[in-house]
Amino acid sequence: MKTKTRILSIDGGGIKGIVPAVVLKHLEKYLKQLSNNPDVRIVDYFDLFSGASTGAIIIAGLLSPDNQDRPKYTAEEIIDLYIENGHVIFNASVFQEIKSVSGLVNVKYDPKGIESVFEEYFGNTQLKDLLKPTLIPVYELSRGQNYFFRQQKAQTSSRHNYYLKDLLRSATSAITYFPPSQISTVNNKAHRCFIDGGVFANNPALSAYAEFRYHNSELYAKDTMMLSLGTGRQSTHLDCEITSSWGAAEWLYQGGFMTSNAISSVSDYQLKAVYDSASNYLRLDGLFDESHSSSMDNTKKDYLEYLVSLGESIANERQSDLETFAQKLVENSDKTS
Repeated sequence: MKTKTRILSIDGGGIKGIVPAVVLKHLEKYLKQLSNNPDVRIVDYFDLFSGASTGAIIIAGLLSPDNQDRPKYTAEEIIDLYIENGHVIFNASVFQEIKSVSGLVNVKYDPKGIESVFEEYFGNTQLKDLLKPTLIPVYELSRGQNYFFRQQKAQTSSRHNYYLKDLLRSATSAITYFPPSQISTVNNKAHRCFIDGGVFANNPALSAYAEFRYHNSELYAKDTMMLSLGTGRQSTHLDCEITSSWGAAEWLYQGGFMTSNAISSVSDYQLKAVYDSASNYLRLDGLFDESHSSSMDNTKKDYLEYLVSLGESIANERQSDLETFAQKLVENSDKTS
């Protein structure tokens, strides 16, 4: 029986990347138990990885190789990346805060902080070095078009090979938060300017499925397994009378939530139709409670703790689904093509 192509997709969402990272910690635990192999990692059970913005950071962590060509970081260590470095990534000086007016007239954060974290964790690792095929969306400003960083292309063409730290800087250049990223290929022959691909694929799962079909036109959804992870969403129920007098400032704040939710939700809706609600497609996401406001850049201790608890809640409430999916991943890996 033919092996299914296994796809992992992770949404964008800034510091909220903690949420899917916690879910992946549980998945990694189940895979170790079910396979009776304590050395198992997420990379061993998926064939294509897709991540937007903060999802790209998680993908990079899961796929970056150590000196033995095994994953350099566990899911637990990726959670620590956020908790230990969130304040460095989202660190605005008093001058930057005044100059930007909280992101209204200038970018909210100096990129030196996030760049230092990427340098520390990924050094000179190149896109072509990643352990599995990837799909990381960005938007190219100078050409006005969507673009995807692909490990599989980087391995065959130097025109598409970038340092991981540079492509992550591009993938996380969320508008109003960080300035656009001007980067060069490893061979320094191509120079391009990117922003966060969340503007068109904050949930990149549908793009990942399209990538699969592009390379396997004779195969369909039944020939795949897909796990799609959200970063938590906030209710955007708004009163029509109240919003009737809103201007740019009000819509800038709420509009971000609405756009993110809408893009993620429509991809989920379309994929459910593609998969005909079959169990080989699993979407896991959570809703922020009324006492917490969804934020991409809040690095206060109590908020980080809440994000961890939200990830734990998703993993616990959907434990049966997650364990069943893990079991299918293990069973699928034992089949031969």
